[in-house]
Amino acid sequence: MRGCVYAKYYQDELLFLRELGREFARANPDAAPFLAESGTDPDVERLLEGFAFLTARIRQKLDDELPEFTHALMEMFWPHYLRPIPSFTIVQFEATTQAARESRVIARGAELSSLPVDSTPCTFRTTQDVNLQPVQLRAVEVHKGAVPQIVLRFRLPEGLTLDKVNLSSLRLYLAGEPPVTRALYLCLCRYARQITAMREQLGGASQPIPLAGAKIKPVGLGESEGLLPYSRLSFPGFRLLQEYFAFPQKFMFVDITGLEGLQKGGLAGSFDLVIQLSRLPDNMPPVSLANVALNCAPAVNLFKHDADPVRIDPRRTEYKVRPGGVDPAHFEIYTIDRVFGLTRGTAKPKDFRPLFRVGVAGAGGSYYRARTENAIVGEGTDVFITPVSGGDVQGAEDVETLSMELTCTNRQLPTRLGLGDISVLTSNSPQFARFRNITKPSASVPPPLGDDLHWRLLSHLSINYFSLLEVEALRSLLTLYNFRARVDRQAENAHRLLLEGVQKVSSAPATRMFMGAPVRGLDVEIEFNEDNLGGEGEVFLLGAVLSEFFAQYVSLNAFSRLKVRGVKRAEVHEYAARAGRRVML
Repeated sequence: MRGCVYAKYYQDELLFLRELGREFARANPDAAPFLAESGTDPDVERLLEGFAFLTARIRQKLDDELPEFTHALMEMFWPHYLRPIPSFTIVQFEATTQAARESRVIARGAELSSLPVDSTPCTFRTTQDVNLQPVQLRAVEVHKGAVPQIVLRFRLPEGLTLDKVNLSSLRLYLAGEPPVTRALYLCLCRYARQITAMREQLGGASQPIPLAGAKIKPVGLGESEGLLPYSRLSFPGFRLLQEYFAFPQKFMFVDITGLEGLQKGGLAGSFDLVIQLSRLPDNMPPVSLANVALNCAPAVNLFKHDADPVRIDPRRTEYKVRPGGVDPAHFEIYTIDRVFGLTRGTAKPKDFRPLFRVGVAGAGGSYYRARTENAIVGEGTDVFITPVSGGDVQGAEDVETLSMELTCTNRQLPTRLGLGDISVLTSNSPQFARFRNITKPSASVPPPLGDDLHWRLLSHLSINYFSLLEVEALRSLLTLYNFRARVDRQAENAHRLLLEGVQKVSSAPATRMFMGAPVRGLDVEIEFNEDNLGGEGEVFLLGAVLSEFFAQYVSLNAFSRLKVRGVKRAEVHEYAARAGRRVML
């Protein structure tokens, strides 16, 4: 590939000499009279070809250095943009027989393994805590009528009653196809008006259980609920957009809180949650038990791994980083977490710090420069490292061997896994629960390392809060973080419809009282064509993501308040005013 590119540079330079040189000679006969003549002397032709060969090399070198400069700036200010997007899935846990009668917490970061693919198991880790509750969901019903309702019917394990269970909250995962999950999300997060608990009495009659303060909250918008590990240098709002396009199922979680009153249910072994709605979405699809799941969490294909040690060669400045002891086609480097070298005459390792970090590099010390490029063979990326000592890119002369700690993915291996294949325990898996993936793992997506990366750099530099309040600016921002649309035709078509669906963006200054003092902010309104996005539910979800994103751009002494309007059905969704990460009540 590199040779083909160089040949193009060479042909361009030769063509420039022979054609444009002739035109230059005609326009300037005194300055270059011989360029207009067509010569037949082979020595002259060889001289021109040699000159074209050398200038082509200079041009290629200049063009090659632009990506290096761009990569350095991106690594310094937006390091997340140079990383691949790993595979994601949703995992469901089930308590073993011994633990099924009590609540247990599975902390985020639990490692889960899969059945082997080409002799390599894929390792995932959870990104949310799972509160494993001794309760089972037995039915989900949608009741239409003057007062629409969603009814969730639960039962407890045999011999367990409500007075012995402390159910303060329940987390639901909305499973299934997007039209169903988005409609449920809209009902629960937008149209829910009241939550009532019912228990069955002897004789079949139902008795209400008072639930003071029960409410439904969306999950996945908080900074601590991200799928991807983000550097503190990266703006957290970008992660929301990146994850929305990469794995929107991450946002299909809701918490029903304020359920402490269920303990007043006494000796009942089952209960219902009746959620009254203000309305149902237009064309509400059928909903079944398969569309709501308990004890679930998103999981990402990221895990720790060591690199093969690198022997320092004084004649080399750059080394390819290889995950240790594995098939390189099965492992891809997500981040380099630590670099340290073994030096002559001492057993203490010397730590190398990343060169392109704000406030890191100085006159002394040891550093490294990492470079990511598209893999020469196969899909994905390769990473190269250059040791730097005291600012000298020739490397640290006293270091003999470099060792590295990595975070890796399994490239595209997870796409060959089916439902239930992620079910193998690791040393960091919960021993009191079984698990399985209930969604097929998504495909990994490479970072945008192509020729347009410098334009993406300029787009990041130009982003500010007020510039986003225009249709084209918002469309550009959405395009900037839809990595999947670059490599997937279906995602590309969906993204094109989304961009066309952004009809209007407007804003107006606003003032509201907060803790007895006036606070200035901005009211933002966005109009979408619901049909382009797939319906009201998708519009509401995207609005929730954008509301949180806009809040990240507001200074601490201001607020933003988003209103989303559908142009087809004129439905308006208003989101809470946001000051930083606080909801203003």
